[in-house]
Amino acid sequence: MNPENKMTILVVDDDEVVGRVLSRVLTQQGHLVWQAQTARQAVASAREHSPRLALLDLCLPDGDGLELARQLRQEHPDLILILMTAYPLRLREHPELIGAFSRVLMKPLDLADLRRAIESSLAEVVS
Repeated sequence: MNPENKMTILVVDDDEVVGRVLSRVLTQQGHLVWQAQTARQAVASAREHSPRLALLDLCLPDGDGLELARQLRQEHPDLILILMTAYPLRLREHPELIGAFSRVLMKPLDLADLRRAIESSLAEVVS
């Protein structure tokens, strides 16, 4: 990965193990990674660390990734958002809900898909 492709990433998932694995994988790729397990923690972390990209879980203990995306987008209009979910049915029934996201990844996550989603989302912003 080129140095210009490294970025600050916020990982928001209430599953601590998933958060740690994603953080480890992304850190090994050279990214600076911050973790949050709730929407409240995610908003605070985004204010403090100004991430370039956020991976948001759909289901969080204090809200959902869709509402969190709206909050983050208000404060950080250029933030790249990727949604992660194990519950795609909700999105199929209401496709308008995913408009804020550059990508939607289904859980369990395939790490190769995750890498491609991050790289292509970054490339879209750069071009």
